[in-house]
Amino acid sequence: MGKLDGKVAVITGAARGIGKEDALLFAKEGASVIISDIDQAPLVETAREIEAAGGKVAWCVTDVTRTEDTDRLMDTAVEKFGDLNILVNNAGITRDALIHRMTDAQWDICLDIILKGTFNCIRSSAKYFRKQGHGGKIINVASVVGLMGNIGQINYSAAKGGIVALTKTVAREWAGFGVTCNAVAYGFVHTRLTDEKESGDIVAGEAVGIPKKVRDSMLEGIGGKAMTPEEAARPVLFLASSDSDFITGQTLNVSAGMYI
Repeated sequence: MGKLDGKVAVITGAARGIGKEDALLFAKEGASVIISDIDQAPLVETAREIEAAGGKVAWCVTDVTRTEDTDRLMDTAVEKFGDLNILVNNAGITRDALIHRMTDAQWDICLDIILKGTFNCIRSSAKYFRKQGHGGKIINVASVVGLMGNIGQINYSAAKGGIVALTKTVAREWAGFGVTCNAVAYGFVHTRLTDEKESGDIVAGEAVGIPKKVRDSMLEGIGGKAMTPEEAARPVLFLASSDSDFITGQTLNVSAGMYI
């Protein structure tokens, strides 16, 4: 018997990385998952992988900065599987630059995808979550840089710090419906956003990643080992399951001591 048997979960940014591993783990634990991302090809591949493992899955291409897209995403969950019980707001992006060099575009894309995107998804889910005794679970992906700040990431830090405050507000507003809302503040997780920038991916027109010297220094501070996306999915499962029924408004620090 799985920890999420009979539950329906929406996961954003699920084509790759942490979101993909959340979806695989949730499906293994018995949930029907609706995976979303802005990139269709890897999203479809993830759906096929879940199906091959015997999981129940549907996919929905979504730009979380657009309310019409997030409305459609939540409606798709209910149309496909009859309910909406869990929402994981994982979609994110980085656009690193020092304050005096940061462009408006770099600032806006981080705040739009991370903070506005999370807000859009939560607002779009309201008509399903705000029912007496619903007992839904919302998990927002934050970061330790939202708690401590970080050189070259004023946009990302501000967005992730906003996620912490947003999480507390949702927890207060929706507690009466039995809905919990928590955040996971990750440290160093090995994804395309934390690969070496010199050989990293191009995302939305710009290279992402961390310069090798900076990356090596960060890893040295936590014993040289980055968390894998598979490992990062486990705390999300905890917050999505009944194990966390009496936890809400909290930010779980999962950073291997990067921030204490």
